[in-house]
Amino acid sequence: MSTFAAKYEIPTDLDKFIDAGFLEFLSENEAEKTIRFHIPSIAWTDDKDRDTTFTLVWIHPKFNDQFCHYYDEKPGDMANFFVSKETTDLGDDLLDDLETLDELVGWLEERQESRSRR
Repeated sequence: MSTFAAKYEIPTDLDKFIDAGFLEFLSENEAEKTIRFHIPSIAWTDDKDRDTTFTLVWIHPKFNDQFCHYYDEKPGDMANFFVSKETTDLGDDLLDDLETLDELVGWLEERQESRSRR
């Protein structure tokens, strides 16, 4: 179990990616109850030398309504995490098709499996 699991109520299904090193710690913001992870094994550089990276931001579930960055109608009404794709010179995109923990875990499993086949 990662050191962050209990502190941020990270479910076992997600914590296994931290323990395996697939999600790498970037930063912690205790004041906003958030933790950021980099996913280095799925980053790439394109033919124009632009880097594309992925970041997972996890918000402690009990504080999502106070510190969420994205919401539909009121703070806290969306998932307590988000994944962003950052591309040099092109900016950030939110992967908005990841709305539930199951979708996030499935997405991570697919990327982890595709990386292990290479």
